[in-house]
Amino acid sequence: MPFNISDFNSKLSEHGVAKTNLFFARITMPRSLLNELNEIPITRDLEFYCKTVTLPEMDIQTSEVQPQAFGPIVRRPQSMSFPVLPVSFMVDSNFGVMKLFHRWAQSIVNYDTSGGQFAGVNNQLPFEMGYKSDYSATMQVAVYSQNTQEVEYLYEFSGLYPINVGGIETSWESTGDVMTLPVGFSYDELKVSGSTRGKVLSDRPGSFTGNLLGWFSSINTTVSMIQSIKRPTGIQDALNQVSNINNIIDSF
Repeated sequence: MPFNISDFNSKLSEHGVAKTNLFFARITMPRSLLNELNEIPITRDLEFYCKTVTLPEMDIQTSEVQPQAFGPIVRRPQSMSFPVLPVSFMVDSNFGVMKLFHRWAQSIVNYDTSGGQFAGVNNQLPFEMGYKSDYSATMQVAVYSQNTQEVEYLYEFSGLYPINVGGIETSWESTGDVMTLPVGFSYDELKVSGSTRGKVLSDRPGSFTGNLLGWFSSINTTVSMIQSIKRPTGIQDALNQVSNINNIIDSF
């Protein structure tokens, strides 16, 4: 079928296109920073200072195999990993954005030793780790349709916390560029609008447990039957042993 520019323009007009600049990113602050809300007011307006978000790829890990033990090497899925989530924030004139993320990092690992080796911050000595339940947060990134804000595609990250904050390049040669702070986030769970919500495989309580216990029971029975096999002492005993072997085969 030859390419038709009229059909191309018609389909673009019918479905439209998504734009990269129609988005917002909202972070729910972790418990370790709740006391900082008054001291760092920018925390409440952080979503307006989010400049860029690189939405992560679905990174399926594979291993190389040869199905017939020869021939071409092919890939098979093995696991799935969540790559680092890169986000950059514009820095406000009071440097509240920098202070916020530096304190967030400090709640994960207290890197400050200015008070001495035995001076703690929030009960954390220098280079002591915090509790993940205290410093982890959630983040939502929504991208909107060009035509209406009612149509959105949502990414939701749970168990989120920064694993690298900065660095920032300063230069005498710049002509008033906005300072930005790059932050890399790690996260434990990812939800997107386009995925299908899972359903419980059975509505009977304990059905999975019951099936699992039944399987273990059958294995135990099979092992007992195998242990009962011994050298026959006569013709009738040999016939009995053949019957036991058939029963073992049928159990699989």
